[in-house]
Order: sequence, then structure tokens, then C-alpha cells
Amino acid sequence: MTTASASSFTASLSFTASLIVGLSLLCSAGTSLAADSKGSFSVSIENDVFSTGGDNNYTHGTEFTYVSDTKMPGWLNRVAAELNYDPPGVELRWVTKLGQKIFTPDDIESYELIPNDRPYAGWLYLSSGLIADSYRGSVRHLEKVQFILGWVGPSSLADTVQTNFHNALGFRDPNGWRHQLHDEPTFDVQFQKQWMLPVFNDRMDIIPQINAILGSSSRLLGTGFTVRIGNRITSDYGPPLIRPSASGSDYFKPHGDTYWYFFAGAFGRYVEHSLFLDGNTDGESHSVDRREWVGDLQMGFVFGWRDWRFTLTNVIRTREFEQQDESDAFGALGLTLRI
Repeated sequence: MTTASASSFTASLSFTASLIVGLSLLCSAGTSLAADSKGSFSVSIENDVFSTGGDNNYTHGTEFTYVSDTKMPGWLNRVAAELNYDPPGVELRWVTKLGQKIFTPDDIESYELIPNDRPYAGWLYLSSGLIADSYRGSVRHLEKVQFILGWVGPSSLADTVQTNFHNALGFRDPNGWRHQLHDEPTFDVQFQKQWMLPVFNDRMDIIPQINAILGSSSRLLGTGFTVRIGNRITSDYGPPLIRPSASGSDYFKPHGDTYWYFFAGAFGRYVEHSLFLDGNTDGESHSVDRREWVGDLQMGFVFGWRDWRFTLTNVIRTREFEQQDESDAFGALGLTLRI
């Protein structure tokens, strides 16, 4: 990456962070949201078997998420105040996630290192942060800040999970895990901002989004939008997806017994660093030539019934590295329970 492009990327990230904090402060002029006595527990599963049926690139992800109700403990309110996430009228929640992601080359049956395909890699992570939901006029805003601790390498247990899963279901044996990235800790900070722009009452809207991840596993800046059509769609901000996909909300607050909608979105991001493609920080691992610009198309369906929500998403992702033969695709299933 050139010095000029690095300076431009740093400036863009600084602008994004400033914009997120500034928009948080503007929420003080808006309408208050009603308190919510229930939190949410979600399970998200992403796998290419739900889409292409193959095992390559980003092949699997699992994420467990808990989002609190709006009765925040005092110490978290003080943290929110330090982050300017506590203007009047803002609904605050605490969120924590435990997840795992698995990456493989296309030919998982080969025992040899495949230099022109992506490295075997696994990532186990735990994140925690705050969610702020608020109104300004007729427009709702959702802001997230999360701190992510993770571990790449054999200690992520990705090879064990994939091997046992494939053996249990009679799939191809993944034989190249001896070449995976070696153990390395990661730390990242993620920022996200969404606007819920109503088009037709509670039946159609557009949700633009900006997000940024700064850290040792990833450094990126992204933006895009989602269009939704259905009934009582303001019960959430879209389906929960695993980073770096453009996720909606990890919780929902229904306005009736049922809600549903179809959605489609387009998102792009500039990727300055990806440990899963660039290889270990010490330079002593397999790596490939990362592409800086990556785009996603997302489409799917969301259905909520009382305290349950089911989400189905299909994601098509452009090539992430130069040697990649074609775009990637995977499906995502999500189940959320209000508790």
C-alpha cells in the first residue's frame, strides 16, 4: 500500500469515527423510544453449503449473541457517557458475541500447500460493546461500537470443527490444515451507523449504513444500503450477519404478534488489511495478494412471531484476492429469541 493511499485511508477512518460520534450527539433532539424489558439471544450460522454447496474461501461461521434489555447498570451508563452514547432519548443496550470463522482453499482434499489459493485459517473471538437506538424527527438511528478479542491459528479449533463436521456428514476430508496460519492473538474495534429512512409507513424503508473495523485482524471502511418491503418492518434494522458482512440488528422489538419483510442490499468496502489473506504478522505463513475493494450483494427474508425471529440471507461477494477464480457465495441462517 502506498504512503498516499495509507494517508487517505487513515483520513477516511478519522472522518468516519468523527461522523459516528457527531451523529450520536445529534440524537438528543429526537423522540424517545419506549423502554424494553426484554433482551435477545441469537444464533447465526453462515455456510457455503447453503448457497454454492462447495467448501472454499469463507466456508463457515457461527456466532452466539446476547443483547441486554434497556435497563443498563450504572457502570455501563458511565461508559456510554464517555463515548457520547447517552443523550436524552437514546435507547442503550449492551451486546456480547462469541463466534468462530473458518477459511479454506478450494481443493481441501490436497495434503500439499496450494500457493495460489487462500490460506487455511480459523478465528475464534469474543466481543463486547454498546448499541444506541434513537430518533431524530422521523428517522431512527442505530449506532454500535464493539471491542473484539480473538485468536487465529490452531487454538481457534477451526480444523477440529471442520474435520469432525465433515466426518459426521460424510463430506470431503479437509487434509490441508497443517498449512493453516499459526497462532496469533487479535484485537479490533468496530464502529457501525445505520439510518432507518421510511418510504411507506411501516411497510417499506431504506437503511443506509457506514462501518469501520480497526485492528490486527482487519482494517476496513465500508458503506452501502438495504431496501426492505413487508409489514411492521421497523421491528428491527435487518438480519444479524457476521462481520465483515453488513449486519442489521442483533435484537428486535416487535410491534405486534408477527412481522415480516423481504430485503435486498448492496455494500462495498475498502480493505487495507486482512490477516486471513495477508498471513501472520511475522510474515512466516502462507499469504495471497489481497484485493483492496470488495463488494457484497445481500438478499433474503425475515419473519418474526411474538418473541421469535427467523432470518434467511444469501450473500454474493466479489473476489477478495487476485488469484481467486470467481466470486464467493454463502447463505446465513439466524434465530433470535427475546428473553
